Amino acid sequence: MIETKAKQYFTDSPALKILFLFDEAQEFLEEVQRIDTSDFKVVYWENNPFILKYQLTHELKDEKVLLYLNLPQPNSQEAYHQFPLMGLLLANKELQLDNVGAFMEEFGLQRHQKSMVSKYMAELKYASVKDVVKPILVSGNFQEKELQQGLLSAFLKFKNVENWVVLITKLCILAQEKNEVSFKRVQQKIKGTHLADIIIAKVGHHMGYNLKAISAIEFLQAAKSVLYNYTMQNSRLAKNDPYATLKINDTSHLTSINQFWQVVESNPLVSNGFQELLVNIQNDIKGEQLVKAYGIEENYAFYPNNLTWAILEQLQTKIITNDAVGLQVLENLGLQQEVQGAAKETVRFLRQVLKTSLAINNITTYTLNTPEEYIAYYTNEVYKIDTNFRRAILYFNEIDSVEVPATIDLEALKNHLNETYNKHIDQLNRQWLQCLSRIDFDYKTIQTPKQYDFYKTEVAEVDQKMVVIISDALRYEVGEELLSKMHGDTKNTAEIRHMLASVPSRTSVGMAQLLPGEKVFNSGKILSDGLSTESTYRSNLLQKYKSNAEGVQFEAVKNAKQAENRALFKNDLVYIYHDVIDARGDKRVSERKTFEAVREAIAELERFIKLLHSSYNVTNVLVTADHGFLYNDKKIVDKELETLPSDTFISHNRFFITKEKKEQELGYTFPLKQTTTFKEDFYVNIPFSVNRYRKSGVGHQFVHCGASLQELITPLIVSSRKRIEVAKKVNPTLLNKGKLRVVSNVLKFNILQENEVSRLEKERTINIALYKETTLISNSVDIVLNSTSEAPSDRLTNVELIVNAEFSNENVFKLKVFDIDDMLNPLIEELVINNTLLAQDF
Repeated sequence: MIETKAKQYFTDSPALKILFLFDEAQEFLEEVQRIDTSDFKVVYWENNPFILKYQLTHELKDEKVLLYLNLPQPNSQEAYHQFPLMGLLLANKELQLDNVGAFMEEFGLQRHQKSMVSKYMAELKYASVKDVVKPILVSGNFQEKELQQGLLSAFLKFKNVENWVVLITKLCILAQEKNEVSFKRVQQKIKGTHLADIIIAKVGHHMGYNLKAISAIEFLQAAKSVLYNYTMQNSRLAKNDPYATLKINDTSHLTSINQFWQVVESNPLVSNGFQELLVNIQNDIKGEQLVKAYGIEENYAFYPNNLTWAILEQLQTKIITNDAVGLQVLENLGLQQEVQGAAKETVRFLRQVLKTSLAINNITTYTLNTPEEYIAYYTNEVYKIDTNFRRAILYFNEIDSVEVPATIDLEALKNHLNETYNKHIDQLNRQWLQCLSRIDFDYKTIQTPKQYDFYKTEVAEVDQKMVVIISDALRYEVGEELLSKMHGDTKNTAEIRHMLASVPSRTSVGMAQLLPGEKVFNSGKILSDGLSTESTYRSNLLQKYKSNAEGVQFEAVKNAKQAENRALFKNDLVYIYHDVIDARGDKRVSERKTFEAVREAIAELERFIKLLHSSYNVTNVLVTADHGFLYNDKKIVDKELETLPSDTFISHNRFFITKEKKEQELGYTFPLKQTTTFKEDFYVNIPFSVNRYRKSGVGHQFVHCGASLQELITPLIVSSRKRIEVAKKVNPTLLNKGKLRVVSNVLKFNILQENEVSRLEKERTINIALYKETTLISNSVDIVLNSTSEAPSDRLTNVELIVNAEFSNENVFKLKVFDIDDMLNPLIEELVINNTLLAQDF
């Protein structure tokens, strides 16, 4: 515009040499800097009147010049006399940009619209404003309300005309103290264009707040009102609510607030700034005050960070006292998608802490009658305590403690967890070992599968191709979790059993017991049929019983080429030795990473078993372990360790072997032959419970070799694969049923996988979309429902569907959820109301 007008001035006045452009606010600077023409030269005022005057009258005397001055336009006689280039100004011309007639002609506006142009010409003359409102500057659409919306969009530095929700949100964001200069600039623009009334009306409509003035304080108060009412919309006003004056009961206003919130969340222009604003104003809507007034069990509609932390602070007591109400609150928090970051990690940790302590608290007795009862009790129920404890420690390690308020004593809660769990495993195993001692640890009298019978009962008579995976230290509870992951394979029909490992539950003993042949202890260098049971000799031993047999390390298979593995798995029997948990846990420097190793082992085995079935055509896969393990998260200090005798034959931190029977004051002694197939006369010595012996150079948090249930009960997973998928699949359910609303052409809702994937219910892939009758009118989303978690919050998926523009004016849609294998019969059909109002509020 400036370049064109300047050219016109020089064309109309051939004698004109200097065209002055005054721009005190520098609103035209950017446009001037973009001028690229040979018709005239652009020169800038740099507070150098004498040099500039010489330059204009001598060096540039033959040039036409547009002189840009970031000075106020002289508008009085005194101002003209004080202006240093007055003589040149009087001899030349000043560029005038507020020509209403020229403006109307440029955009083809009609004569009756001149008054409106004149009213706002002071702003319309700026290129930055004109670029934004250009779509409105059409004679047929030129309406004052739309122009006011466009002007405010320009004042707020948007590139296009934005909807009113975005505009008032931006005003709330600018109202923060750090944006004071920007807010005051916009405030002056609003005052100069008389936009206050329409802004106040729009704030009332969208935020339900009666804005009293265009001020930073009022916009922040409006934002606080929205936060409070969005959070408390499901609640009846409590008498001691300190924010009662903010309460809105009008349902239409609450609906507007919900729509406002959804629009802001989905708009990238303001969503991040709005989230930052919420963090700042939470200091005024304090979570601890809401919890004090309404309690932790209240059905809050939204959980801002400070409310979540306030609830978690109150929950600490319920966790310490094993209050089951706390678990319900934690499960609810886990379902809230706004609970993220350190808060989400803390919720997951506390949920597992409480699940662990509640399960322990529900144990009525540790005293059972027979070993069989202990084994059944452990494999049916008690193993879950070990799983919950393991997950709690994993989740604790993932918390960014810097982000956790000082009011949440994570260390105290972890100490409570450790004390509760350590007491549990001590009591459980003290009674279990007393029970074993009553039968002198004689395995032959225990009616349960023994590890030393594994080859004879599980392998010898199988006439089909088989792979046996032995994962070092894969204890029973880990096997259960691996099984749940394997259930995600729709063609897998795995199930789990258990075996009783030998004592001492050390690797050399367990690995030997799982092989065929007659075993000899051989002073710890175990032989089977006269052959060593060490890794390099295992293939030779297996081939004595099955000619096409191999024993290999998992790492060798993992790193081999596919052709090599295809050849390997053509054998009738392959033993694969997998070592992740023990490799990391059984070292002092890395034992604290035991549970991370467990997670890695589960993921690795899940992938490998699926590969065996699908790529290498192995029908039968067995997964077991040489032994389990004990892990205490609390570091065990030297004074808690028991002393090893000096005359031991073989020893470690959970056992020692002697050639003669050696009665202990703090432990049990029994013949090695009682728990193994060895016939030599050695004696095994173990502590009374989960105690450790003082052994230099080894860790004491991760241990095995003893006789606790966690060390002795090993999993036996039997996995096979069907040619067709198992029929029953998990079902999806709609959490927001009956409340689905499209806002700003967007529908947001949550889908919950009803049950975890298991042997009886397999994964399902669903397709979700919006329809008008049978016509697809939105994007289509595919979700794989394959979670194996017991926690509903872990089985929740957030879905976002966007309505196609041509259907935005329809009133009602239908949400349909299909199994992708059956796109004719929907699993879910739900009516959806279209509350998109922005098209009418442009």
